[in-house]
Amino acid sequence: MKTFNWKSILPHLIAVGVFLIVAVLFCYPALESNVVIQQGDLAQSQSVVHQSFVYKELHGHFPLWMPQIFSGMPGFVNIFEGPYNPLYFIDRMFQLWLPAPISYFFLLSIGFYFLTVSFGIRTWVGIIASLAYAYCTYDPIIAAVGHQTKILAMGYAPALIGAVILIFDKKYVAGFVFTALFTALEFQQNHTQISYYTFLIIAIMSVSYLVRWIMAKDFKQVGLAMSISIAAALLGLAHNAVTIIPTYDFGNETKRAGQLVMNNNIDTVTNAVDANNKTKGMSKEYAFQWSYGKAETFSLMFPGVMGYGYHGSQRDGEMRVFPSLSENSNVAKFITEKMGASDEQAGEYAKSMSGSVYWGDQPFTAGPVYLGAIVCFLFLFGMFYLDGKHKWWILIASVLSVLMAWGSHFAAFNNFLFDHLPMYSKFRTPTQILVVPQMLFPIVGALALDKLLSNQNEDTWKKLRLGAIATAVVFAIAGIMYFTLDYAKENKERTSAFNTAFATYNEADVQGKMEALNQKYQPQADNQLYEGMVLQSKGDKQVGKGILTALRSDRAAYFGKDILRSFAFVALAIFLMGMFIRKKLNATVLLAGIGLLTMIDLLGIDSNYLNKTSFINKDEYETNEFPESDADKQILKDTDPNYRVFNYSGGDPFQESKTSYYHKSIGGYHPAKLAIYDDLITFQLSRKLNEQVLNMLNAKYIIQDNPQTKQPMVFPNPAALGNCWLVKGVSFVNGAVAEMRALDAFNPKDTAIVDNKYKADLTGMMPTDSASSIKQTVFDNDAIKYESNTTSAQLAIFSEIFYKDWFAYIDGKPAKVVKANYVLRGLLVPAGKHTIDFKFEPAAYKTGYAISAIASWLIVALLLGFVVWGVFLKEMAWRKKATKQR
Repeated sequence: MKTFNWKSILPHLIAVGVFLIVAVLFCYPALESNVVIQQGDLAQSQSVVHQSFVYKELHGHFPLWMPQIFSGMPGFVNIFEGPYNPLYFIDRMFQLWLPAPISYFFLLSIGFYFLTVSFGIRTWVGIIASLAYAYCTYDPIIAAVGHQTKILAMGYAPALIGAVILIFDKKYVAGFVFTALFTALEFQQNHTQISYYTFLIIAIMSVSYLVRWIMAKDFKQVGLAMSISIAAALLGLAHNAVTIIPTYDFGNETKRAGQLVMNNNIDTVTNAVDANNKTKGMSKEYAFQWSYGKAETFSLMFPGVMGYGYHGSQRDGEMRVFPSLSENSNVAKFITEKMGASDEQAGEYAKSMSGSVYWGDQPFTAGPVYLGAIVCFLFLFGMFYLDGKHKWWILIASVLSVLMAWGSHFAAFNNFLFDHLPMYSKFRTPTQILVVPQMLFPIVGALALDKLLSNQNEDTWKKLRLGAIATAVVFAIAGIMYFTLDYAKENKERTSAFNTAFATYNEADVQGKMEALNQKYQPQADNQLYEGMVLQSKGDKQVGKGILTALRSDRAAYFGKDILRSFAFVALAIFLMGMFIRKKLNATVLLAGIGLLTMIDLLGIDSNYLNKTSFINKDEYETNEFPESDADKQILKDTDPNYRVFNYSGGDPFQESKTSYYHKSIGGYHPAKLAIYDDLITFQLSRKLNEQVLNMLNAKYIIQDNPQTKQPMVFPNPAALGNCWLVKGVSFVNGAVAEMRALDAFNPKDTAIVDNKYKADLTGMMPTDSASSIKQTVFDNDAIKYESNTTSAQLAIFSEIFYKDWFAYIDGKPAKVVKANYVLRGLLVPAGKHTIDFKFEPAAYKTGYAISAIASWLIVALLLGFVVWGVFLKEMAWRKKATKQR
């Protein structure tokens, strides 16, 4: 170890220490034993895969098909059995084997720090920038709700960009190894949308470098850098072939590849359709549903511009809501003054309305994307202070991401991208692209600070003034918005409904009208009356309007407070930088001040979304999130497990997956449903409830709320058709629209609806008779067995979802599977006694498995070779130096 230079590694060890300390302090409850973070969205996904884990306990591996959600869908999009992954150790190493969510924030910090090192930024500046990236409000928000794959992908995204920069800066060997490694780890987190945005940044950055190289006529660098980058990226992608190839293959069968358009479907306006009346990709209405508002974009610097979203958590009886309208709010004061309620009653009612503080353009949100006031100022300062090497491509990428985040609010631009940008139509929730400025703003700030530390002159002072003026313009615009916005989310109809609800002398009448009001306009509890409140409205028909007016005043107050708050942080940062330029402060004080102010700013907002009430005892979490109701217990007494449950209690059955924890559910939640099943939901189970469709899906039990107790209760469905049956006839139709319409009025027990393209496969079919029969004998997720005994060739319908990778074998010989009743499998069964096998054999999964197994070990070999070669080179250099000294 004579050649090991501890001084060179010490700054990086300090950075690791700082990141660890801050992450532990911010998430200290995670250190308690048997404690987990309350993550509502994660609980949904845990419900989906629970039965897969049960299967693995029995069989030693995960199944490839999940029957517990949407009547069945491929399981490898949620959880799968891949080859041994040697990079798992490296993945955990980058997270220091820490418990979540400490590991999340440490990874975010260390990943961004690698980017700052690639840029050549000095250590302490890199530490500040890394913390700014890791503790942007978006990160604790998604950590709290359970988007763990997203936050882990965000952890490796900046490291991947940094690795590509190494290649572009002619550090080819290190760049190749790290680009392959971080591409592998980035896609290993399995959040394609974040990875897509990361490659979008790299693409814009690459164009900038290409222009410079071409202008300098450095064509050799063009060829080397591009070929090495692409080769490394492909190797990293190959490591994840076991997920990428099957997911891509599956994506072509999901709603993201297209949705059915009927004559009365609004999608005919927003999307072109193909010959099968399918949209090309998701409908724009669905894809752009979570579009960031133009005014809401100011949340990057003023988090309360649209009211913070809504977040609640509870631990040990302590409930915390943010934002929380207290007894000091305008809403509470109005209720006290105009309705005769006590301060306590008014405060509780106001608190119940906290969810209405958000008045932005998104359907709902847990919180804003707040980058930090100082980070935004440093970005503006950097735009004036830095040279053009990096700032222009960063500015282009940042502006582009904001425009894309607007989604439907900038329809002409985003519709064009949706139709022409490769793969973009596969994604939804445009607001997610704000991870791009979250990544790029701090790097500009870091580059500016780094340059400031080594270059202070009169020109620097001028650039600081320009940055301050630009920031002042932003504050001026925010001030104008504060005084001119109406802070109104409610339309005239809802305002009128509020007035009607409160215009009564009778408390019981008011409560009844408010319950109806909530059902019609906002099912959430934020507008329900506080129980026990004594209302004395005295027939004032303006009470409802008055509450909304008070609510708007509270919204304005939050925005105004944040303008002043951000101004204070920016003013202090400008003061520190000005004093440093005038040589009144040294670099240590400047960095300590900027770093401390940045963290006070961000953590002050972050703690509203992730705090001690976000953590809960693991046993209590499982009890709360996965309760076994009396209805569940009653259903589970059924000794035949091969049936389905339709849970119509407590809300939309196609936006929850808790039912899948215990049962094979007809409903569920997944952002990428099979397209045919999504169409069935849209036209047969959501807009209307077609009981015959429930019967063909073998809905043996239906759960609904008891009108008196409001608790779920079970209704057996004796009309459910079971696992398989033989039909009397077939109604052939032409195309998907006709097939869907035929489901409106048909008897699936007797008739099958089949597209004309399968007509030749059913040649010779005869109607069933009482002497014929078919039954299921084995159900094993990926393999199902049946036995048939028919007097002639007859059509069997199976209550299993049609998918291209399910193959049928009759007595061991392949047989053609047809799609029947839009979503089910059909099979022409020959006369006599036969054994029928259905096997799930996804070729894409097998191909990806083989590629991943090879690529993973190749990356490990390259990494080990790089480390060994680096040590060898250092040893040779030391020996050469020692020889010269002798």
